[in-house]
Amino acid sequence: MKTKLMLLAGLGLLAGCSNTDQVPNPSPAQEKVAEIAYNDLRDGKYEEFLSYLDPKLQQYFQENQKTMKKFSHSIPEGEYKSKTLMVKTFVEETGKPSEYKVSYEIAYPKNLVQYDVSFDKPNGSTKIQNFYIRVYGE
Repeated sequence: MKTKLMLLAGLGLLAGCSNTDQVPNPSPAQEKVAEIAYNDLRDGKYEEFLSYLDPKLQQYFQENQKTMKKFSHSIPEGEYKSKTLMVKTFVEETGKPSEYKVSYEIAYPKNLVQYDVSFDKPNGSTKIQNFYIRVYGE
């Protein structure tokens, strides 16, 4: 419970200082791809999951299937209770194109999942540039 509260407080602070109101929401197509890819990864549908990734990321996970399966096995089984868009930001790194990163909080009965997914820009490509999954709770 403590972990959930700390996560919620941390995400609240992050959301408050990132001017998320000024960053556009992902397009409906990007939101749908993010959800389908998450569900496919959770359900072990690896070929389907890979089809939603940018070619570079797709190649990485084809060559590193243990990493992909590690993410897959970390996701709680079953349907989640709710999914909330928490943070929308642009990530700038030297020597790399910018990423449009969207963070979701996905609530399960006994777990909370932070699902970060990146695209090229809001209302841009539906190919996932990057993603990260972190599970809190039991």
